[in-house]
Amino acid sequence: MLSLGSNLPPRGLWLERARETINELGGVVLASTPQWNTTPVGGPPQPDFLNQLLLVQGPWDAWGWLRVAQLAEARAGRVRLVDKGPRRLDVDVILMADVAISSPELSIPHLALLERPFLLAGAAALVPQWTPPGWGAEIGELAPARLRGAWARPVPVRGGADRPGLG
Repeated sequence: MLSLGSNLPPRGLWLERARETINELGGVVLASTPQWNTTPVGGPPQPDFLNQLLLVQGPWDAWGWLRVAQLAEARAGRVRLVDKGPRRLDVDVILMADVAISSPELSIPHLALLERPFLLAGAAALVPQWTPPGWGAEIGELAPARLRGAWARPVPVRGGADRPGLG
């Protein structure tokens, strides 16, 4: 599962470009959450993020998915000047079936999964009955219904400055 985020215009276009990169490289988006506006966590003052989670399938292991994520960010012109600063595109590998990794470059499940409600609730929407390795509980049990929707504002499917040409 991948998490997409952008807080520099046109946010919706950057998320679409990430999906295009996944498809071009041979990955498949099996399901996705709606897109949500979320408040940045940490870092300097900056605009809200547009976030979305993707349930994906492809020929890569966890490290291959990390390379796909980094390539999508590079294609969007992401520049890492300020830690947790504004960015065109942020792509994170947050979950993989039966995979647990803890390294400076990659942590699966993602370290922020239990700290950021949009990640946990989004994962629960896509794979509610899955239990990540070592967790001892299904994701749906960890993200009660009261969390869903309380932390984010849905983005309209049509129109708006973030979705040029779709209105």
